[in-house]
Amino acid sequence: MLKSKKFWGFLVSIFFLWLALRKVDWKSVPATLSALNYSWLGLFVFSYTLEHIARAYRWRAILPGKPLKMKHAYFGIVLGYFFNNLLPARAGEFVRAYYLKMKNTAPASEVFGSVVFERFLDGIIIVTLIVFSLNYFPTTPLVQKASISAVIFYAIVLCGILVLQFRRSFFEEITRRFFSLFPQSIANNLNNAGESFINGISLIARPKLFFRAVILSVVSWLFSIFTLYICLQMFNLNLGVSEAMLLICVLSVGAMIPTSPGMIGIYEYCSVIALHGILGQTEETGALFGLVTHSLGYFYILLAGFVVLTIEGLSMTDLQKEQELQTIAG
Repeated sequence: MLKSKKFWGFLVSIFFLWLALRKVDWKSVPATLSALNYSWLGLFVFSYTLEHIARAYRWRAILPGKPLKMKHAYFGIVLGYFFNNLLPARAGEFVRAYYLKMKNTAPASEVFGSVVFERFLDGIIIVTLIVFSLNYFPTTPLVQKASISAVIFYAIVLCGILVLQFRRSFFEEITRRFFSLFPQSIANNLNNAGESFINGISLIARPKLFFRAVILSVVSWLFSIFTLYICLQMFNLNLGVSEAMLLICVLSVGAMIPTSPGMIGIYEYCSVIALHGILGQTEETGALFGLVTHSLGYFYILLAGFVVLTIEGLSMTDLQKEQELQTIAG
């Protein structure tokens, strides 16, 4: 049990949930919920859906020349979030790779490479938001340290991608020699998987396509910011787009902390840090905002995921088994 990711993720979530919710006056919660402006709920669903559609368009742009239909790209995005909400260690990324492999779009390793490249593009946006937030808002030392760690992390990812693209032959020679220690059939499979993975992050060497992917990343993150802005209005908070940008910045940094599925606990605690620690709202407001908005997004993804599974005739059990096999293979 002590070696189980689920077990440790569960403990991390419980700890951060306790930190976030310890000062909530639960007797006042019904009154708080009844005071919410539910007229924003329809716009929340609309914006959240457009956010996923924009990310699906970006995924297609990252895999140019592949027979990736918009429907399958969108379904893959939804399934990825769905399984990330149910399984630890961002298992949904492996499910996304397997799903496109099922659709004969690309090898699973190339699809997973495209997912890594997505994280790099997201990193560009996150670093931009961090720079904005650190200069615009009086952040806490904890947020500053976490933000610097995030910048360093994405800088390392960028360096890795640059090495794989512009020193590809050098990297392939090293891996080929290492893989030669294995039986020939295994070595061939590993070499093919490595080559496919590099192909999945090759967009950085194609300026026009790379620029298009960056633009689509900006669009998708603008929808993410707008979704959080809608949530702020739902809580009748006198906060605008700049504050929504700060909030999504803190949430993105928090997403780097290993935790149980769906950022449970981390999301709520980051909401407290942003709304209470930086923006001056009450700690209870930050906690309830995190709890309510996280639940809305969580159940939206669960519902959308079950719809996709039904339409595609997929089995949760089979996808989970395949994800575990892909994780072991990785």
